[in-house]
Amino acid sequence: MIRCDELTKYFNGTRALKNCSFEITEPTLTGVIGVNGAGKTTLFKSLAGFLKPTSGMPSLFGEEAFQNITVAQNVMLIEEGMQFYPGVSLYELLDSYQQFYEDFDITLAKGLLNYFNLPGEARYERLSKGMASTFRLILALSARAAVTLLDEPTTGMDPSVRKDVYELILKDYIKAPRIILISSHYLGEMESILDHILLIDEGRVLEHGALEEFQSLFVAVKGSPEIITSLEEKLQVFEGKDFGPGIRQIVVKREEFLNLHLWDEVKESLTVNSISPEDSFIYLTRRKGGGIHELYDS
Repeated sequence: MIRCDELTKYFNGTRALKNCSFEITEPTLTGVIGVNGAGKTTLFKSLAGFLKPTSGMPSLFGEEAFQNITVAQNVMLIEEGMQFYPGVSLYELLDSYQQFYEDFDITLAKGLLNYFNLPGEARYERLSKGMASTFRLILALSARAAVTLLDEPTTGMDPSVRKDVYELILKDYIKAPRIILISSHYLGEMESILDHILLIDEGRVLEHGALEEFQSLFVAVKGSPEIITSLEEKLQVFEGKDFGPGIRQIVVKREEFLNLHLWDEVKESLTVNSISPEDSFIYLTRRKGGGIHELYDS
């Protein structure tokens, strides 16, 4: 249903996306993960048909996304900078969206307004940052669009509200399965609801796959400095640090480590632990030149 082929986008000579290629054909809750400035918002706006690509093409439902009415009627994008008619109430905004999106669930929308204590007579421009984020999310979920794009949906929310919101997204997805993409630079707090990860760094797609694959991407290997140093000569090391005399640890890709086919006696002298998806994200997007440990150990 979503297909990107070598999608590239420049703004005044600055590259925001570089040769992004991926495909999503089934209902999914996918986390679009990347640091600030990685290209997540540009990707979402391109998928929604708001931006014309510099090259490549995003297509949805088999049609080119840019300024396509079919795409517009079946895609819902929310972001912090959304503009609404000034001076109208939240109820009036719900009504206008109900007229555009065929499957808009007005009962759900009003129920969520009550749940989050948002008065329907209030004006959007007078809401706090967190309340405005909550209202945008209510719009997105109630639209029941075939493709729902949530760009940093919890901006300004308190931690307790964010937890509620992620549970809401999961429940709504179970109730009405569709393609939901959630962008964030915080993977840990929404990891429990995701089934896939799309990792973007410097405008490029680094990884796209099931969350389970992401969970097994890296391992931390700990052992004597002599053995660990010999491994460092053979593997790409994403982090290395010493735990006092006689113990050193490195973080490497699991597949590369397994491909070494180490002797059993060497394996028995090592401790190998998995790395969390959140830490995997950090290792993949870390600035070049090493981490804090390398800075202080140099």
